[in-house]
Amino acid sequence: MTTSLTLNERGWDLTLDGAGNLATLSGHAATLQDVASALQTWIGECFYDLSQGLPYDSGLLGPTDSPSLFAAQAEAAALQVPGVAAVRCVPQALGPGRQLSGVVGVTFTDGGTAHVNF
Repeated sequence: MTTSLTLNERGWDLTLDGAGNLATLSGHAATLQDVASALQTWIGECFYDLSQGLPYDSGLLGPTDSPSLFAAQAEAAALQVPGVAAVRCVPQALGPGRQLSGVVGVTFTDGGTAHVNF
């Protein structure tokens, strides 16, 4: 079973539980949070595994802003998360400030499904 430290949605920072200890997630919630983290990480950013993340130098930050390229790269990164069997990234809109939004649907190895918005 996967366990992760709980990150808050607003600042993606550690949170505390009711007893003042670091809060943790397990199961599908932990895996889904790990997928969300993978989509916010650039290759080379994780000092413990430099191969994790999205390749920012492959055109993701270029002037063409290809949502389909982001979707393909996001799906590949999410599939590297343990416990993930399948992923479907659906970009919805490129908004002001070049901020892309959308949803990532995840199928877990035990057959369960969930989604995370970005």
